[in-house]
Amino acid sequence: MKLMKKLILLFITLSTISFSRDIPSDNKIQGRLNIINGASAECVMHKFYTQSSWIQIEGEIGRNGIDGLYYKLNKKDKIKEVLVAESKWNSSRLSKSGKNKTIKQMSQKWVLKTINKLIKKNPNMPYKTLKQFIKQNQYRARLFRLKPTSNNSIQITIYKIKNKGSNAFDEIKDTQLDPININYPKNSFETTMVNTYNSCRTQYLNKYLPSITENEIKKLLTDNYLQKKDIKKVFSTNQGKK
Repeated sequence: MKLMKKLILLFITLSTISFSRDIPSDNKIQGRLNIINGASAECVMHKFYTQSSWIQIEGEIGRNGIDGLYYKLNKKDKIKEVLVAESKWNSSRLSKSGKNKTIKQMSQKWVLKTINKLIKKNPNMPYKTLKQFIKQNQYRARLFRLKPTSNNSIQITIYKIKNKGSNAFDEIKDTQLDPININYPKNSFETTMVNTYNSCRTQYLNKYLPSITENEIKKLLTDNYLQKKDIKKVFSTNQGKK
């Protein structure tokens, strides 16, 4: 009799799991959305620079390192310019690393430390040449910020990073583009940025929130700034239709 009760309880439990949606907790949703948002900014940054003749080279080791490392070649296919860029979503700030957190992200010291790791990992890649440009302070350093604004729009702002020694530097606003409506891009440039943005978000929504269907993803992509409430609203709406 006890065995029969256990079997019945097991059947009820399995049935409940089978027919319920896998809705992540608030903390998990927020953590995953942070990854999705950060990846969106990085994707748009890569497209922004590579369509302007910059050649991208891997700058990250795992999930750490330089978001955007680029260079340009002269007519003899020799490196003539180097660009180091960090992408940030919305109001995210640059971090600090090293002992006592004294090395500011994107400072010359931080960049050189990362380049040294890349040289060790991939000695056949042109990182040693890039290092010479960086050591001589003959490179561009940029903070690329992608920020959601009202009316389903995103805005690109680029800051110059001016080093003052190895640890300290100033961020100077260099370029702020007009907001881009993700539903109604006005020209080919905006269309390219929106397509890149949506493609990246679709990829990472599939990866980090796998229980969301394609239709749910399309619904979420109409809002440029995914929040926990947006995810839960889609889950609950579609659950009610079942």
